[in-house]
Amino acid sequence: MKINLHGIFSLILVLASVVIALLYMLSLSPVLGLAYLVVIIITNPIVLYVYCAKCLCREEACSHVFPGKLTRLLPARKQGPYTFADYFWTALSLLALFGFPIAWLWQSKMLFFVYWLLLLIGLTEILFLVCRNCRNENCPMCSIPEQRTPKDIF
Repeated sequence: MKINLHGIFSLILVLASVVIALLYMLSLSPVLGLAYLVVIIITNPIVLYVYCAKCLCREEACSHVFPGKLTRLLPARKQGPYTFADYFWTALSLLALFGFPIAWLWQSKMLFFVYWLLLLIGLTEILFLVCRNCRNENCPMCSIPEQRTPKDIF
């Protein structure tokens, strides 16, 4: 398996943004920080199980590198097309993960800026560099030109 450096770099950027948010929230209030830690602990397995575990290439050719390996720790899921429920739970989890700390980060304009900068660079890299190398034809962000038509993308 070829290691996707973009997958590793984007993971580091996204992880750094979450760690910044967690540490800042812990500095404001241990209870608040622990609440965000619970959000992190709950949302990551949801995304991995609901979305990543259905990926056709998660075991051997995961472009994101680590999510495919982590899905092996979760109950097996039938691989195939994603459903509305898959998209809903994934979006809700990501919204909670990335949206929860925003109100508190706003108190420190610099950390707010750094959080969004790292997060947006990481997510942009995922969209344009990591997903382009993925072979999961069921994922709407995957770009396999020979297997996708404009109808599939929109």
